[in-house]
Amino acid sequence: MKAADCASTLWSRRRPLLLLLLSLIGLATPAPTYAADSEPRSLDSAELSKAAVVYLDVHASTWRPRGRISFGIVPSVKMKLASAGFVVTEDPETPHDLALKVEYREIRGKQISINSYGTEIECEFLLMDPQFGSVLSGNIHESPAYAEMITAPYVEVVERFETNSYFYYLGYLIRGWTDARMDRTGGLILAMDRQFDRERHPREGTPLDTLLSPAETFPDLDLHFAEVAQENGVEELGRLKDARAIDLLVRLLSHPSRRLRLKAVIALSEFDAPSVEPVMRHVALEDSDADVREAAAAVLRRQANRSSN
Repeated sequence: MKAADCASTLWSRRRPLLLLLLSLIGLATPAPTYAADSEPRSLDSAELSKAAVVYLDVHASTWRPRGRISFGIVPSVKMKLASAGFVVTEDPETPHDLALKVEYREIRGKQISINSYGTEIECEFLLMDPQFGSVLSGNIHESPAYAEMITAPYVEVVERFETNSYFYYLGYLIRGWTDARMDRTGGLILAMDRQFDRERHPREGTPLDTLLSPAETFPDLDLHFAEVAQENGVEELGRLKDARAIDLLVRLLSHPSRRLRLKAVIALSEFDAPSVEPVMRHVALEDSDADVREAAAAVLRRQANRSSN
């Protein structure tokens, strides 16, 4: 069994426990934990004066009994902004450079059993710049898998929301705007490119990394969701067919994960660009995984059929 498949099997065995932990963490809303390579370091006074301040305005609602929202939407968004290097305030009177408005809604979904309903999540975000007005926006809708056996429908839909590429990379979507005036798709490409670079060149450990903190008693959910969010991002780039994504998708063909390489091949098949064919030929001959090689060969066959017609 391949290493990636072993990891997938291990995840399936641990998933119920991790989902329970996610639910408990949402109820307790502790201080969020960070991935080792994305943890925001402490900023000195000079850096603080330069870091963009984001006013975070979150409105959340739920259909669930007693109006209780178990998912910690506010700490989760704050973590993503801090990881991308922003200073966050929830006080509208505090001077700020940007305002991020988030509308988070949990709505009643389809009936699962006599007294049980699924929960669906809708989330809208809007980034406001005082000079340019509305500069970035997005809508996310996630539902549980109604057709499959559901043991924890609420936690499942939260997991889908956490791994939605636009929510997972939210901080870096905003960073794409502040650094290079990128639109949402450009920011997504930038975020995924940075993630791949961090994977290839992980941050070296320091003596401080060996010190335990209370936060380390909780699972690092940002790191835990990274692989699925990355796969979802690749699928989204294929759906969008934005030519700016081709270089990144080609780079991801060298990723250690066979699942991600396979998804990158499928995403590249959506592009009618001259640069895709030689890449597919190389993958069809050289990739270490038979499924990835076959997928690349299938892309070449479809391209040949289109050319002949």
